[in-house]
Amino acid sequence: MQSSEIKSPRGTAVFLLLFGALVMAAGLPLRIWQQFHLVESQTGFWLPGASRATIILLYVILGVLIVVPFVAGVMQRKQLTLDIARRSRMAEGCAAIVAAVTIVVGVALALHFAISVFSGQATIEGLTPQSNNRVQFFIRSGAAAALLEAVFGLGAAIFFANLAFVNLFPSKQVYLNRLLAITPVLWVIARVLRRFSRTIAYLRISDLFLTLVALVLLMIFLLAFAQILAGVNNSGKEWRLAAAGIPAAVLLLLGFIPRVAAYWFGSNLIAPQDAAMELADPALAIFICIFLYERLLKLDKLDTPEELDEPEEPEQLQAGEA
Repeated sequence: MQSSEIKSPRGTAVFLLLFGALVMAAGLPLRIWQQFHLVESQTGFWLPGASRATIILLYVILGVLIVVPFVAGVMQRKQLTLDIARRSRMAEGCAAIVAAVTIVVGVALALHFAISVFSGQATIEGLTPQSNNRVQFFIRSGAAAALLEAVFGLGAAIFFANLAFVNLFPSKQVYLNRLLAITPVLWVIARVLRRFSRTIAYLRISDLFLTLVALVLLMIFLLAFAQILAGVNNSGKEWRLAAAGIPAAVLLLLGFIPRVAAYWFGSNLIAPQDAAMELADPALAIFICIFLYERLLKLDKLDTPEELDEPEEPEQLQAGEA
């Protein structure tokens, strides 16, 4: 007879992290240079006549960033699993706390923006509130989406705080709320809606394009995470964590770091109402990397010979385990 000994190495997670680091090393200097020389200061659009060679190179890097983890995830979709053992995970818990705090900061900024627009204190370039059509103004200005972002962001912050508590104090009788698991997904959707509320030059979008792709990948990652946590249609969803997690983390950093560099060290300043430079982006990127390293496993089945003189009693073993 043959029995199976199951080993769970972190090879896939290590590969994804190393791949993400390599893409960052190639794409970050290029993107910082573009932010200083090829991107408009307030809109985040490409400058007219911007070098196409560097733009094409950036898109090639982004294509590789998205395709490689997706292919790797699909090829190993039947072997990938998560380590769900309840034990102390200090790194993941601390990363979840930071994510919760930075999301709260984003909630405060989004709420302030929404209230400013609703009260008439903030003016939106190109938009004038009409007394007979104020609802359309609130939608087009992004104030309605910002209000949704604040509401769902608060739920997302509570979710990550709950996740941090479970990781830091596994012996406590505290469990993750399954309903809260969907709030980070709704929060990301609200962020996407807020960005689509602004006027877009589709042929010249730069910063906004990177942000939207990052948010879509983040939404895929969080949705798979919520399904696995809630146990709803969760079979085989681990590969989506691998396929979307690292590209989302890299793109969140590629959108955040160059903007901060341009804000502090150059004249390429970002519009104050642009929420793309949110502290939650790098915090979530770090959380994703730590989560994948600690949790994502690949099952390897190794057949080993059984002792011939031991009787086989599968029914008793199953009863004993139950």
